[in-house]
Amino acid sequence: MEILDYFKAIGRRFWVLVLVPAIAGLLPLTYFVLRPTEYAAKVTVVPVSLVGGVRTNQYRGSDADKFFANNVTGALKTNRLMDQVSQETGVPARAVRSGLRVSPVNTSAFVNVTYVTTKKRQAEPVVRAAATDALHFLFQSQYDVAKAEVDAAQKQADQADDGLNGISRQSGGQTPDLAYAALSRGLPALQATAARAKDPAGAAQINQQVAAAQARLADLGKLEGQYLALIDMRRRAVNLRGDAEQRETEASVQLAAAAPENALVLGKVHRSFPFNDALQVAVGGAAGGLFVAVGYLFAREVWDGVRRRSRLEAVEPVPARG
Repeated sequence: MEILDYFKAIGRRFWVLVLVPAIAGLLPLTYFVLRPTEYAAKVTVVPVSLVGGVRTNQYRGSDADKFFANNVTGALKTNRLMDQVSQETGVPARAVRSGLRVSPVNTSAFVNVTYVTTKKRQAEPVVRAAATDALHFLFQSQYDVAKAEVDAAQKQADQADDGLNGISRQSGGQTPDLAYAALSRGLPALQATAARAKDPAGAAQINQQVAAAQARLADLGKLEGQYLALIDMRRRAVNLRGDAEQRETEASVQLAAAAPENALVLGKVHRSFPFNDALQVAVGGAAGGLFVAVGYLFAREVWDGVRRRSRLEAVEPVPARG
């Protein structure tokens, strides 16, 4: 009864409690209704062949779904991707950033990418480019790393081959060990010939040949060490190249699986109205209006009380003097 009595006491001012909150709630709601029509396009990232599954997948383990969804979300917020989408679609990067929304689907690896804009023709190209570029960013880097490893291993193998070819030319078209063996087999006979020679000049000439052969053997010995080192270098390079080529093949398979036709599901462009945002703003405005209305009525009641006491004191009769 006290509340009813209070409403009766405030009389016509009761409508302040109704009109002020109603106006405060309807004004922002009217803004949402009258503002330019917005359109939304949505792409769902469906990483069936990208998460879990075979041993070679980049995303595996108990947290693979969450890890993938977080990486997609992070990629879609980078300035690099915003600029890339802007270049591909002609839409300013700031507009791409303000209109793009990313939300994982529950706790799965699926991710919804939505773009909202007042220009209907921009909705689908922007959201498609954003999702495509995000997947390309995540999986192209793995392929690039593997390909760089293949190229580095191949370069090392080529360097070893060039060195082996150079050594082969220095050893007369043979490997150093064969050239060393062939030369060393003839050296004892040459030394024996020098020892049997009775002509000093002839013996000296043969000894020069022996010295040259010994020097050649020393050079071939050094070349053989270099040759073995290059053989080992080439063997390691070939093994590294094989492993890198395997990783490159695996990365290329994932990159192909991340192609738009394999990993994206595009929805139709539709009109978008932010019901939740409008409701929250309207309720907030109404609550604020109610607070203001109650404050106003309280202030008026206090002011009216003060005025009534002032009038009563003004008309109170003055006691007569005896």
